[in-house]
Amino acid sequence: MDSSIIQLLSYAALMMGLVVIPLFASDLGANYLEIGLIVAAYGFTVFVSSYIFGRASDIHGRRVLLVLGLMAACLSFFLQIFTDSVLSLMMFRALLGFCAGIYPPALIAYVYEQKKSLGTFSAYGSLGWAIGSFLTGIVASYNGVFLLGSLFFFSAFIISLRMPEGEFKRVEIPLFPTKLLRENSAIYFPFLLRHLGAFAIWAIFPLYLVSLGADRFWIGAIYALNSLAQFFIMRKLDRFDGNRLFRWGLVLSALAFLSFALAQDHYQMLPTQIILAFSWSFAYVGALLALTKKNIERATSVGILRSLIGLAGILGPILGGLISQLYGLVEVMYFGVALSLIGFLLNILLHKRCQTTR
Repeated sequence: MDSSIIQLLSYAALMMGLVVIPLFASDLGANYLEIGLIVAAYGFTVFVSSYIFGRASDIHGRRVLLVLGLMAACLSFFLQIFTDSVLSLMMFRALLGFCAGIYPPALIAYVYEQKKSLGTFSAYGSLGWAIGSFLTGIVASYNGVFLLGSLFFFSAFIISLRMPEGEFKRVEIPLFPTKLLRENSAIYFPFLLRHLGAFAIWAIFPLYLVSLGADRFWIGAIYALNSLAQFFIMRKLDRFDGNRLFRWGLVLSALAFLSFALAQDHYQMLPTQIILAFSWSFAYVGALLALTKKNIERATSVGILRSLIGLAGILGPILGGLISQLYGLVEVMYFGVALSLIGFLLNILLHKRCQTTR
């Protein structure tokens, strides 16, 4: 249960940042492209950190990186209070991204090796998203968000101190695990495409909701509905085949992003969040099930997945900012639709190829 509470607390903190950063950056005078670059700076450091520390976890163990990562995330989240410009915000987000990439691969591998449900564990992350989204809507100031988020990370750090190392078998991992990438390409590359579109959308999503008439309360409520629905969906998914779940997640992602584009006001965005909840639950839990069951290098394989999330977090916001700057906000939603459908087709192609060469 400790691992699930850590997941809940850390996801609540990160979601609060995800929601307020575009709004905070806009208040500091950033344009759409600069907002995309700020989000991309965070994604870049997540990309670097997730692979480095996922590999380190398979070599050196889970607990030390879990404790270190949570303490580092606590401190870096707090430092955002000292933001006074667009540039300083970018620097603090980059630091947080690096720290936030340290602990998740170790935590996910720890849960699997303890024979706990990955679906239930992931569901607590979504519950954390819901709590973070709700709190964002009622906390009065940006500094209040940063202080509360750092307290959540500190609480997670305290909990991690009482967790035993657990069962761990050292695995030798090459510096560049090309074999692992190749054997899991049917998950990795479609996931990257789906998330490129998703991050392009999330970079400007609060601003899109404002354009549909939402205030800060409704922005938080819309985010919270998606996350709360995920909490109930993810807990039921462990019994399904990982790749099939993942494939359906890609299809539903395209449908969710299309529904965003067709919404006429922020009230119509509420039912779209249920579709989004199913899409992410299927895609993420499906990917985790497929990777952890297939590979002995569990933390590394999950670390690569999270690095791809980071890579999408670099390129997606830049593309989202650029597309919205040149063409408009709704066009970013159609971009997400296209990439999810391409990812679906790529999954079918690569899955067949992997089965043929096995």
